[in-house]
Amino acid sequence: MKTINGSRYIPFITLSLSEPKQRIWITLSGCNFNCKGCFSGARDTVGVPMTVDGLINWVEKSSRTYKDNIGPLEEAIITGGEPTLDKDFLRDLVLNLKMRVGVKHITLSTNGFLLDREFVNDLKDLGLNEVKLDLKAYNDAIHKWYTGMSNRPVLKAVRNLYNGKLDFRVETVLMPKIVDVAEIEQIASFLALIDPKIKYKVVKFAPGEAREKVTRRPSDVEIQLAVNSASTYLLNVAGGKACVHAATEPRAEGTKKWVRVYPDMKTETIIAKPGGFEVS
Repeated sequence: MKTINGSRYIPFITLSLSEPKQRIWITLSGCNFNCKGCFSGARDTVGVPMTVDGLINWVEKSSRTYKDNIGPLEEAIITGGEPTLDKDFLRDLVLNLKMRVGVKHITLSTNGFLLDREFVNDLKDLGLNEVKLDLKAYNDAIHKWYTGMSNRPVLKAVRNLYNGKLDFRVETVLMPKIVDVAEIEQIASFLALIDPKIKYKVVKFAPGEAREKVTRRPSDVEIQLAVNSASTYLLNVAGGKACVHAATEPRAEGTKKWVRVYPDMKTETIIAKPGGFEVS
């Protein structure tokens, strides 16, 4: 997918208001996968078309509005949808976040399908610090059924990231009877052949947010079994749930607070408490 006139559709950006490191999540809509259990509304082309320059202006204006709450932006997470659909747009976005905004650490959340060797090297040279790669399945038939695409480019992307010496972690959603413990073990074995120190996380499937209720939510016991299985191959394995709000886990203790900013500068505040999320 090549975007029109160098723009991507952006539904919103999200700023943290309660964490030691001040973060922004930039959501680029549209995706080349058609995952049955996808929970992201940004898989569709939603939001407002925006150039990199327009997006950076929006980021700077939003951060100035909340400067008393957040201070200088230290981290940016580029997520979606799928951020890699337009490689030139992503290259320019990473460069401008570093040079214009002064962001110290940039993480890319991606399905990895388009991360060829040259693109990985370009992103690293431009200042990308980390990649969160979602590896849906090791079995290609399962991957094609679930996403509509082969996983072969994704498996190559793992090697490209490793060979390119770009820091990365791999995540897989545990889906009972689809991507189960045996599948997790195959993924862990594949990663270990590259390097047993690769960071790996097993994430709970959340049917409440999924477009298709393809399976049930795995139990804590099943997550632990998958973690234990992967740990026989890898040294850095974690298990848990993905943060539905912003594709990363809040790290500070206590109540978490974010503000979501829309292209027209309307906002909504999101508060995470032990009982769940509040939106106002």
